[in-house]
Amino acid sequence: MGFAGIAKTTERCFFTKLDSLPRGDRAALKRAAGSMLSEADGKAMSAFFHCLPYGIKPYTEGQWFAAGCFYCLWDAGSRGIPLEKILCRMKNESDSMKRRVAALLDQRWEDDGYLLTKLTRMIKMARQKGYCVDCAALLDDLLHWNSDLQIVQRKWARTMYQITDPADEKGETV
Repeated sequence: MGFAGIAKTTERCFFTKLDSLPRGDRAALKRAAGSMLSEADGKAMSAFFHCLPYGIKPYTEGQWFAAGCFYCLWDAGSRGIPLEKILCRMKNESDSMKRRVAALLDQRWEDDGYLLTKLTRMIKMARQKGYCVDCAALLDDLLHWNSDLQIVQRKWARTMYQITDPADEKGETV
């Protein structure tokens, strides 16, 4: 099994453990959604570290915490849609969504929590509209968010802004 396979197994293990938490622990993580790990209360922190797989690099714990807390916004075992696809669907419902996502793509994951705050607002808007976020995909995106190649930002921009149906294109036909 390659590195990518091990990483996916580790992520599945994390979300499976979150599913098996008692209701009170899941509620503590749900209440912490949008907060940085450094701001978490003892109940949320203990629930999180109970589920966090061994060997996770300490500098990535914040991203794991964010994804775990977001996951607890939905019922255990819920299946979601990648966030960038949800935001793409929501751009047709809200004129400001394109601008919000463009501004989000300019941010880096930092200890100040600015990106997390913006992301939290979008996720809560999606939840209000009945969408369920694929938090495993979100975790993977957060772990790679600060990549010099901007792999995640390009993926999200491609999903949000690229015209996929040639019939939608405006202009001259050849």
